[in-house]
Amino acid sequence: MSASSSLPVESPVARVMGRIRSRAPSDPRYQRVAAAVLTGGAVRALASAITFISLPLALRYLGPERYGVWATVASVSVWINLLDLGIANSLTNLIGRAYARGYQKAAARSFTNALALTTTAAAATAFLFGLVGRHINWVAIFNTNPALAQEVGWTIFVAVLLMLAGLPLNLTGKVLAGYQELHIYNQSVGIGTICSLGGLVLGIALHVSLPVLFLFSFGAATAVSCVLLLWLLMHHKRWLAPRAALLHAPTALELLSSGWSFLLIQMAAVVVFSSDNIIVSHYLGAAQVTPYNVTWRFVGLGALVQSLLFPALWPAYAEAHARGDAAWIRRTYQRTARATLALNLGCAAVLVGCGRSVICWWAGFAAVPPRSLLYAMAAWSVIGGITMVQSCLLAALNRTRVQAMLSVIAAGMNVAISIFLVTRIGSLGVILGTIISYLTVLAVPQTLIVNHALRSQPQSEGTVRSVPLGAVSGDVL
Repeated sequence: MSASSSLPVESPVARVMGRIRSRAPSDPRYQRVAAAVLTGGAVRALASAITFISLPLALRYLGPERYGVWATVASVSVWINLLDLGIANSLTNLIGRAYARGYQKAAARSFTNALALTTTAAAATAFLFGLVGRHINWVAIFNTNPALAQEVGWTIFVAVLLMLAGLPLNLTGKVLAGYQELHIYNQSVGIGTICSLGGLVLGIALHVSLPVLFLFSFGAATAVSCVLLLWLLMHHKRWLAPRAALLHAPTALELLSSGWSFLLIQMAAVVVFSSDNIIVSHYLGAAQVTPYNVTWRFVGLGALVQSLLFPALWPAYAEAHARGDAAWIRRTYQRTARATLALNLGCAAVLVGCGRSVICWWAGFAAVPPRSLLYAMAAWSVIGGITMVQSCLLAALNRTRVQAMLSVIAAGMNVAISIFLVTRIGSLGVILGTIISYLTVLAVPQTLIVNHALRSQPQSEGTVRSVPLGAVSGDVL
């Protein structure tokens, strides 16, 4: 056998990673960020294509009112993610710190305690929901036809169970993020998205009810997440396998202590971004959720690049902070802020110019928003992009306490203004509530906090140790 024939066959992912190493800047952090953005972009392109297919399929199969229930339940169910108490985001920083310092045992201890805390929270919530959930009048809350009462109730039950299962499963992505291996997680997300579309198509072909369709679609992605967690612990990073000996009260307290500010920020984000559909449904009817939700999702496509970049930058910032590499943090933040602002302004202009026509072609006439709503959401995309740049840095540096309190105040103001305006100017008032609250409460203070954090970054006296890209699987640990 020749020497060349004995060489292993290189996978497509390995070839892509090789190109990144050769073309990206020599800084290994930029190489890992590039790998995450490239694979994430491919997955998001796939997800966008699937959304263009799945949204009109679901809308036409379910009808405006039942689709409104589907969209509202899907958005409300993310509230359950608050039950992780901010532990998942804290875990990213702890894993990043352990990675920077070369501590396998510290990483395993952090993961074991995070898994124990989130699993306990999920089990306790499932028990409580089983006791009280059946006594809630969901039809009145969602303002739907009483004939849909049974379907709405069962859909909520399925959504709650899937989201509770996701609490411990979501830790896998945070661990991979901490090791700057988001390209692996992105691939699993792509597989889950394909499986979700397959579940939706299968449910429609079988003419299943709304809750069963929800289970087929969202449950497929949950199953993929379960497989990823098992692969991580049994093959990729076996030293992370949870065990009782690693249960450690100080580590659990550290996760909870740093997690509370993340929890408040998550609560505020859920209130701001998930309450919109509830307010529109309650005051205007479930059918009005459709144009609002579809427009929101369409405008969100403009934030694609930053949604790919920031999850990769977060652990890179955290690792650089642990090493004392302040110059890298400042340089990267300034570049990211300028590029994000320019990109969002360009996307907003395009959305304003042709958004209604594209939405009509994509989801049908029933989903076309008023021009004022589209313009307001385009403006929000610019504002939201700026705050996202700042939040990414503050989260990685664990400078989130003041931001957390301001976010809660902004969320409360947003709900109050949205309720006040929705009965006067319709769904436009809901997005205006978000814009007004963020500009008046968050924009200026958060900018000052970021500037202070950048100025006060310490620089380590020694040489900053860089980790080669091939070490991200833990071989230097």
